[in-house]
Amino acid sequence: MSTLTKFFLTLVALGTPYSFGERGNGKCHSPQYLERGKSGTVNCLFNEDFFAVLWYNTTEYATNDPLVDYHGSSKTGIGYDSGEFDVHTNGSLIINHVSLEHEQSFSVVYIQSEEDSPAVTEIEVVVVVKPSVSFPVFDKCGNVTNVCYAVLNRPSVECTVGVSKPVIPVHAVVRTATGDINITDRSTFKAEGLGYTSRVIIQDVFKFSNILSLLVCKASTLPRILENDESFLLAQKANYSLSSKDVTTRYIEVNTKMELSCTTANVVFVVWKKTVLLDDPAQKLLLYSVNSVERFTEILADNFSLGDNASLIVETAEVKHHGNYICLFGDGLNDDMQIYEVVIFVNPIPPYPVIKGCSDERYCVLDVGYAGILTCTVRGIRPNVSLEWVAIHKRDETKISFSNHQLTVKDNGETFDVTLISMYRIKDDSRNRLNIECKVPLSVSGPFHLATRIDVILKTDYELHPTESVDFSNTVATFIWIIAASLCLFFLILTVVAVVIIKHVWTGPRKKKTGGGDSTEMKLMSKENDSDGNRLSGLKDQFIKEVKGKYRDVYDSVQPIPYIQDRLYCVDKVFVEGGFEFLDSAGWVGGREIWKSLETYGMVFDAAEVSSSRRILEGEPGYGKTTVTLQFAYDWCNRTPTSALRDIDILILLRLRQLGGVPSIFKAIKRFILPKDSTISEAVIEQILRNSKSVVVILDGFDEYPDQDSTTITDVMAIIAREIFQDVEVVTTTRSSCLPKKYPPLTKRIRLTGFDDKARRYYIRKAVVGDDDEEIRKIKGYLDDNPILSDLCQVPLLFVIFAHMTHESEQFRKLNSVTSFFRYMISCFHSHMRNKMKDENVFKYELFETNHHDLDKLAFEAFSGQCQRIFWDKEEMCQVVGQEFYDQYIRIGILVEEESVDIIDDPGTPITEHVQYKTEVRFYHKLFCEWYAAHYLVGYLKQNPSIDLTDFLKNLDPFDVQYLYRFACGINSESAKKIINFLKKIEGGNKFAILCILEQTGKIDSIKETIRQLCNTGVVISGHDSLLLQRSSMQLLEIATRNEIPIKYVNLNDCFLSVEQSGTVIKTTSGFVFTSRIPVEKLAVALYNKEMTDHEATAILEFSSMCMSLRHLRFGGSVPPLVFWNESILSALKSNKTKVFWRLNREQSWYLLNLQTGRWESEKSRKEANNETFQRMRLKFRQEMLAGSEDFHKCEIKEMRERLRRQALKRSDNINDDINQDKHEDITSVR
Repeated sequence: MSTLTKFFLTLVALGTPYSFGERGNGKCHSPQYLERGKSGTVNCLFNEDFFAVLWYNTTEYATNDPLVDYHGSSKTGIGYDSGEFDVHTNGSLIINHVSLEHEQSFSVVYIQSEEDSPAVTEIEVVVVVKPSVSFPVFDKCGNVTNVCYAVLNRPSVECTVGVSKPVIPVHAVVRTATGDINITDRSTFKAEGLGYTSRVIIQDVFKFSNILSLLVCKASTLPRILENDESFLLAQKANYSLSSKDVTTRYIEVNTKMELSCTTANVVFVVWKKTVLLDDPAQKLLLYSVNSVERFTEILADNFSLGDNASLIVETAEVKHHGNYICLFGDGLNDDMQIYEVVIFVNPIPPYPVIKGCSDERYCVLDVGYAGILTCTVRGIRPNVSLEWVAIHKRDETKISFSNHQLTVKDNGETFDVTLISMYRIKDDSRNRLNIECKVPLSVSGPFHLATRIDVILKTDYELHPTESVDFSNTVATFIWIIAASLCLFFLILTVVAVVIIKHVWTGPRKKKTGGGDSTEMKLMSKENDSDGNRLSGLKDQFIKEVKGKYRDVYDSVQPIPYIQDRLYCVDKVFVEGGFEFLDSAGWVGGREIWKSLETYGMVFDAAEVSSSRRILEGEPGYGKTTVTLQFAYDWCNRTPTSALRDIDILILLRLRQLGGVPSIFKAIKRFILPKDSTISEAVIEQILRNSKSVVVILDGFDEYPDQDSTTITDVMAIIAREIFQDVEVVTTTRSSCLPKKYPPLTKRIRLTGFDDKARRYYIRKAVVGDDDEEIRKIKGYLDDNPILSDLCQVPLLFVIFAHMTHESEQFRKLNSVTSFFRYMISCFHSHMRNKMKDENVFKYELFETNHHDLDKLAFEAFSGQCQRIFWDKEEMCQVVGQEFYDQYIRIGILVEEESVDIIDDPGTPITEHVQYKTEVRFYHKLFCEWYAAHYLVGYLKQNPSIDLTDFLKNLDPFDVQYLYRFACGINSESAKKIINFLKKIEGGNKFAILCILEQTGKIDSIKETIRQLCNTGVVISGHDSLLLQRSSMQLLEIATRNEIPIKYVNLNDCFLSVEQSGTVIKTTSGFVFTSRIPVEKLAVALYNKEMTDHEATAILEFSSMCMSLRHLRFGGSVPPLVFWNESILSALKSNKTKVFWRLNREQSWYLLNLQTGRWESEKSRKEANNETFQRMRLKFRQEMLAGSEDFHKCEIKEMRERLRRQALKRSDNINDDINQDKHEDITSVR
């Protein structure tokens, strides 16, 4: 205790009078607010040259030592000596690092001079916690700025202030020209972390307006904690009608100023948008302005600005500015709109029509005959116009006539050349001189008033003018001959058709008498005699022959590369077995599906483990499900000796994508397998199948089946559910994410796992380079050198394309994402075909390669509707994308034509119209459809940056169209940010967001914050996830490590295999490695499907001791050893300040490893665990692990999967929930 302190306490003991300052008065005001985590000063206004100041962190200063004792130039005291406190030269107290513990009452004793009495003042210190975002945040806006614009599909929004202390109340108002109107529906506070979260909910944003509403979220803080106490959301209703408003057309000449006025009224806000078509919901936001915030204007499109009267200004108009412009404006209570159709026009050069024979003169005289041809052209005009020939004077209208007009338009990109070629005829009694002109019709002239006048002088010798290229008399004669020939051809065709119909009518009854019709066949089959049996046997032989013929046509035309249509393979020449697994009869064990390997594809029908009348063959897109079915068809047709199908009577293979609206399986066989001229009817097909000793039905592509959600029960759904064809073996192929909703409990599930290294090497040898070992090593080397490419090529479709194309180009080896792979692949398709095109076609070819917006939209709509679309009518497709575009993409192979059959059974239908054939179009593979749909999504997000993705993408399940999302993220980084943020909000979306992040090539600056957020919430690497997702999670950790992004925790859930490389690497069951150099703060190792050995547990501790950043290690599930004896590992963990925890499940309390003794202790009581307790828990773990096997035989597969999946997730959450605690929390004190 210092001398001064003793002196002060002596004065108090002797009753020396001293003054006591009231709180908030005197030389120090109270309360005072200090920000947590920073240096803070408790300010007091003392006179200069004071004698001494003593600071206490209590009001009981008489019995305690001061924190800081300051007199003269000397500073002492327990707080000063510890470095926690300091004192300013003016006597104010300095807290070097403010924490929550400093929220208390402080006392200061002030002594002006040795003769003066001490003055004591108490100051209340309040510790302030500022939210991470310095303004209220609307849920539709993000946390970048406090002013934003959003289109709302639902009229409710929320506004939030993040964790703060003290609590910051918030409320919402609608801002109008006459003042603010309260619109708060509910305001709540929630204790969270170190403070409170405030939230206000507005249920009806458009309560006082129709289209636009300016919401203000206002925070009330004392002291002022936020930098901005108000945030603004300019909300627009998603669906509003434009039909009631007049559209003003404005013609703007290119390279001149464009200015569109909006309103002269006093408005609070204005929004300008642009759209190509008024009824198109894809409106591009150009700018918005909020006058309430010191005229805040956000411009989102280049070259646009806001002028007086809320006008939209473009200083130099370009062709791209052509379109419809919508101005929305309002004052908070009333809103309205102004709509413009802007036509950007370009005057032609020369600025008038040019008439052939007039040498580009605007007026000329032509010597003509009584009949001939006139040609008129305007060059370099925009927009496209029409032309017409007219007589200038009314008196001449009857003297000359124009006919056979041919208008041609040449597209130059931004301008057009328009040419009109017309025939003319002058009457015999006409005047020798007529005045005519070529002009743009007034009805379509727009900004143009273009006309060129000529005088035509009739030559008496009827000679044609030298510029006239056709003689009318010859033309008329030719025309008459054409008409005559056409009529003759027409009558000839009509005669042939009549003969065919008559022959069909007369021969129909005879066919019935000979057994060709349905009724005769049915009668024959209903008779139980030898002749009837022979007839059915003969029909069956014919049926099998026709079926095999169809299958041979299909499996002999396998096309590995879409654009190489002249290089087709038999499936047996290119088929290579990938991996096959089946779901073990034990079902789920320890919360995990148990899949076991099948040695060959032939075991799908042969192995006892998958013996059943119903099988599901599942796999991800591109894994070769259809190719396997073609190999099955090949084996059956050719009676392959090693195939279980060799002795099957009949194999039926149907593509379910073709069966939309076809309820009968027999109708489907008749329509899609048998040839067009087959005489076998549906009734006969039924009899053949029902009387055959063995039938196998393969239903390919259930995920593409149009009627899978139909309320009408089709034969396909009944067959899968085993309601019909109970004794027939049925194999249904589908994506893993699209299993049938209803299938029998004993259905066996088999899945394709893709190509491993052996399968890829075999395919290269078999289908690409033959026995050229050097070339095999070269192609394989590309994969070995590029692990990302190697992962992609586990998908057989991508590998097959890679193997064939990399044989021609080494560019593939540089690709490192599925987007770059697909982009280069598509460019190769176009390049290959472009090299075959003539020079004059290359420009248009390149245009179609880059400009495919119509196809993009069509592809996106195929996925975004209520039902996914697989096929389009050819005519419909051509109408959407254009005939030339369609032809090009068919030649490339990106689009594929398939012939389908419609059978019309309506009463009264003519016999010749019962069977109708049509051409349908699909993408080569669904992945191609997702590629083009991704382009549309990217373009739409560019035009609508404020779109609510939750509603816009509601029908696009990321786990069904994962490549669509991944492509979109790889195509455009700005779109990637929005998509990844959207994915993070959906269940399981964090994992999928990782895949999308890794589509970003090169620098990751634009997504660093997203990676940071994912690493902050934790990364789970689960043995239940796909290999691709597990690798992606590992890559995410590697990216974070390289960019020094903190990783809060990692959970290795049911994927631990071993610790290798002297304790520095954990190897997972999938072969990936987790290294000790990854700077993770908390690590969880959960094992629910196997018991942990003592060696494994010790190895995990050794690994943890190598991780310098690791502070928490947690075991979950399997029971570790009761005691760890390795003192060096325990010592290293203790030196690193790493705590080790374990518990069996959520119902159990945590155990903490005593790093001194190596024994487990109860975290709560610190009582040491005994052997009996651990043995009891080990037995309980084994019982839980076996529970899945017992339940498998009691429940249907689907119900069991859902229930046990939730159980597995619950177990996994044991660790995740606890790890998510604030990293600054004192674990020991909490427990």
